[in-house]
Amino acid sequence: MKFIRYLRFDIQQGILRNKALLFTPAVIAIIIFLDFVGKAHRFLDAGLIAEGVSYGDYCFYLYGGMYEYIPDVANAFRFPVVWITVFLVIPFLLLNYPFKDLFGAGQQILVRSGRRTAWWMSKCCWNILGTILYHLIMQLTALALFGVLRMEISNRIHMDFIRLAFQIGHQEVWEQSILPFAVAFLPILVSVSINMFQMTLSLFVKPIFGFFTVSLLFLASAYRLSSWLIGNYAMIYRYDWMLKTGVSMKVGAGMVASLLFVSVIAGLIRFRYYDILEKE
Repeated sequence: MKFIRYLRFDIQQGILRNKALLFTPAVIAIIIFLDFVGKAHRFLDAGLIAEGVSYGDYCFYLYGGMYEYIPDVANAFRFPVVWITVFLVIPFLLLNYPFKDLFGAGQQILVRSGRRTAWWMSKCCWNILGTILYHLIMQLTALALFGVLRMEISNRIHMDFIRLAFQIGHQEVWEQSILPFAVAFLPILVSVSINMFQMTLSLFVKPIFGFFTVSLLFLASAYRLSSWLIGNYAMIYRYDWMLKTGVSMKVGAGMVASLLFVSVIAGLIRFRYYDILEKE
């Protein structure tokens, strides 16, 4: 019963009243959509692609990431602006709420009830729900734009557009015609696990340092294709489903589940001995 009360409070205060969480993903989705459509029109006008783009192409554009970077004097590192924006904004939006609650009204409730497990598990559910909602708002905003402009709403992907948008060669990727649900959903699960990791890490260091750590993890993942860097599993373009030398989606799913589980348990253990009065 105490957990339900905590969770209801967290949903109201940390999600429904969090205007930044509700509106920022919509704004990001609109900006990325305009960039996506602009490129598609330029490619069409130049005769580089044969037909228009679909919602599947947009999802790929959103979560695609980038090709493996090979350091070379003649090969400058191209920063994956779209991808890094999508995945770094949400941990920033979720950064401070748990600790504002902990050192605000939540502190008195915790001191009186002593239900630390319920408080932590509620924050874990809030974190997961907030992350999923962030990506869902982005998807729904894009779907609305596709509907208004009467663009193709399907999971088809056009390889001619993908190659041009990501500047990839013809021999580096498999030929694909549709974007499976599992392929598009794994990046969201990576986002969930990374945000949980950040929240747990923030119990050991200051929250801003947790965010810096997550930022470095994403940047390292963009710079290097490695099965040990979890950010690679948030890039559709680097999956073995698409890239011939890509990372395994099955391994990625296992890493996501493991990181999520470890973050929840490690955070629970740490919070049991967390001195909330002294930390304030």
